Amino acid sequence: MIDLLKNIDGKATQQAIEATLRQYRTFMITTPDEFIPSITAKYTLEMPTFSNVKQSSVEMATIKSVDHFNECERFFNWFNRGLCKLTVIERRMITLAYLEMEPMHNYEICMELNVSERTFYRMRTKALYKLALALGKEVYQEDEAVVQ
Repeated sequence: MIDLLKNIDGKATQQAIEATLRQYRTFMITTPDEFIPSITAKYTLEMPTFSNVKQSSVEMATIKSVDHFNECERFFNWFNRGLCKLTVIERRMITLAYLEMEPMHNYEICMELNVSERTFYRMRTKALYKLALALGKEVYQEDEAVVQ
């Protein structure tokens, strides 16, 4: 296991987990406005379909809305299982830096947690790696022997 950790690409892993954190924020603020069906009549010609299946904009909007809700629910359950594997201080740090609607700046988090900036960056990096491992988002370096 320790040999696997040595082969982790730190920069790529951090980018992968930060993309996941951005996805979390996106799901948090996403509202299904684009899924609201249009109820007004559209005065267009409707070509006949030979499948005897009539698709309604209301039905399609409902299906999209339910699919979006299910995707969000799966994502949040998966993410929260990984987040629960962090310590309390690591969870707080990740929450303040990435998951709040108005994320705090690093110096503000340092003041709130009463830690130096150096300690903050060390703790944050460790927390991001732990979260990446818990969520399966770690990225490994390619072995040079295999490439040659």
